[in-house]
Amino acid sequence: MNRLYILLISAVLFTACSDFLDKEPLSQGTEVIFFKTSEQFKQAANALYFMEGWKDYNNVAAYYKMDQGLDISGLGSNGGASAVESDFRWNRPYGYIRTCNILLAKADEYAGNRAEIDASIGVAYFFRAWQHFYLLQYFGGVPTVDRVLDVNDPVVKGPRNSRYEVVGLILSDLKAAIPLLPQERDIAAADKGKVSREAAKSFYARVLLYEATWEKYVPNIGYDLDGNGVSEGAGTAKPDGYPSITDMLTEAKKQAGEVIAEAETGTFALWNECDSLSYYYLFSIDDKGGNISNFMNKGKATNKEFIFSSKYDFDLRRGGINLTFTVCTGRGTNISAIFGESFLCRNGLPIRISRDGGATVENNPDFHGFSRFYDEFHNRDYRFIGTTYMPDRSFWAKEPEGPGSLTVTGKPYPDPVYEGEDGFGTSNRSIYVPVLRNLSTHSAYGCRKFIQEGPRADNTESADYPQIRLAEVHLIYAEAAVELGNGSISDADLNFSVNKNRERARVAPLTNTLIAGIWDAGYWDHAQGKTVVKQMNMLDEIRRERACELFGEGFRENDLKRWGIAHINLTGQKLGRKVLGTEYETATSNNPVYPGKSYDPDNHPLQYGLYSATDPNDLDYGRSVATLAGNLLYSQRDYLLPIPLDQIRLNESLTQNPGW
Repeated sequence: MNRLYILLISAVLFTACSDFLDKEPLSQGTEVIFFKTSEQFKQAANALYFMEGWKDYNNVAAYYKMDQGLDISGLGSNGGASAVESDFRWNRPYGYIRTCNILLAKADEYAGNRAEIDASIGVAYFFRAWQHFYLLQYFGGVPTVDRVLDVNDPVVKGPRNSRYEVVGLILSDLKAAIPLLPQERDIAAADKGKVSREAAKSFYARVLLYEATWEKYVPNIGYDLDGNGVSEGAGTAKPDGYPSITDMLTEAKKQAGEVIAEAETGTFALWNECDSLSYYYLFSIDDKGGNISNFMNKGKATNKEFIFSSKYDFDLRRGGINLTFTVCTGRGTNISAIFGESFLCRNGLPIRISRDGGATVENNPDFHGFSRFYDEFHNRDYRFIGTTYMPDRSFWAKEPEGPGSLTVTGKPYPDPVYEGEDGFGTSNRSIYVPVLRNLSTHSAYGCRKFIQEGPRADNTESADYPQIRLAEVHLIYAEAAVELGNGSISDADLNFSVNKNRERARVAPLTNTLIAGIWDAGYWDHAQGKTVVKQMNMLDEIRRERACELFGEGFRENDLKRWGIAHINLTGQKLGRKVLGTEYETATSNNPVYPGKSYDPDNHPLQYGLYSATDPNDLDYGRSVATLAGNLLYSQRDYLLPIPLDQIRLNESLTQNPGW
């Protein structure tokens, strides 16, 4: 049965799922008996906090859309799939949208002082926009639902709205929400984590930037994703007064700028409590999970960077999964070779540069090369070295006698454990000699982002999941500014935004002078499937900053799509680690699971072998092949997911997305 129809004929039960206060249980009643007092409106608003987090939307860690790097993003991004029968990403948001609409409808009937329920109304508008945006990113145009539907409402069996009509509703809802929501500074300590005015402004800026760049770049990919709205796609209808690309970019910059200005008063701040490891620890504060000693006794209360997040608690609301294994080391955020090498050196320039357009290529003076395993980590962006496994130091290890145990042995990261010192145990996550075997080398660097250090029991991790953080707002501001400037941005705007992120990462400020006349000689060209020399420019550098800052947080595939390059970046042969001329050829593994030579092509040949270049001067000489072009089938149609087939059968007015 059509999901929208089910929601209409089923009993509507609100679940008391507030993470903030013990409230009257909403599960004991229905919409008929609620919404009599402002307190009941607050409870109903608390029940709307369903967002993609460690587990909330789907209960399957594989769908967190964690990015594996600059070239391959999350699960299902390889393309070539068939239209699916059903999809929770279509069904679940509509259930949450209905609860928003019930609250908004009841607000019109409220007999008390309207100001008493303003914040609850603002939350409902915010989450109705949030759920529609979730749908937009996956499916494009979808049926918009701006009221409580009954079985006879034409929306139930009606056609899709165009993406522009969906965007129009999202923007309208957020404009309504912003003045109704409290500023962060005015939210009581017991209610911290609820939607603030700054969270709504930040989300508004995110939506504006997303849609402005989609409308600027995606029409140029040579594929009509809108369709005619009759036989395929959702069409091109636009609501009256629909903003232009310039209007959206201008407003995105303005809203992001206001949030940044508020942050400068102390309301928000980049989290910088643990020196060089700030970026790593930001994502793994777990106050009561047995890990607090690893954070220099800095708990969640010190984190002002998360403007909005899914809140978890060791006692009250655990994530319910083994985050460290399921998301990070299992399916999630491994870093590819070409992404890892895109992180800058501390002087703000790429690892290999040219000053004459490529005639001469040199290592960045800060870059120590690849000869020894640990050389490449020296003098690099802390967002890279703080979230990778480095072969000269440990952070956690399994007990030797218990492969499944998570009890810490050895020293906590970042204390170095030098070669030969006991503490390796049975884990290749502690001090190790890298080893290449017969598997693909695409995931060249393990990723520690989100990994919880310290002993803990299964399914007890409770780090918060970032939905919007200040560093992203800096990136929104900078990208909107450089798009408005047609590729140019002032040093003042850079200092107001992304240079704050770079300062924490211990990377030199990005300035117009810094990159003038510099060519990036380590630039991976996805269309050509090789490293090329490309002149540095501000648009590329802002996009690089976004990739390095937000990797693993679910943005990458959508970014590639809205820039119109997903079908290029997610196809073609990809290369892996540099092998020839490095310690891979000379070192012996200290991994008890894989003893012997680190690179042993006779006994353990690589899955795809080495890149065919024979000239040592070739920028990719001596690399392994990570992924063959034939394994990556992403195409322009994959910019949108298919409408689930069960929905089309139930509602013949729903058209399928082009190409599916």
